[in-house]
Amino acid sequence: MIIRGMNLSLIIACILIVLALIILPLLVSYKAEKKEIHNKSEWGKIKEYANKINNKTRKKY
Repeated sequence: MIIRGMNLSLIIACILIVLALIILPLLVSYKAEKKEIHNKSEWGKIKEYANKINNKTRKKY
């Protein structure tokens, strides 16, 4: 299965690069999701602002 003439170190380097390209985005998205839990998401901020405006409008009438 191994192509003749390819060094073992080249094959290992290719495998490591492929693994890095798969794992790094997963780690970045995990950290971003974890950070979002502590901070409100954009939709949460919009919902909170809308409720604030609705409450002000209801108090006027």
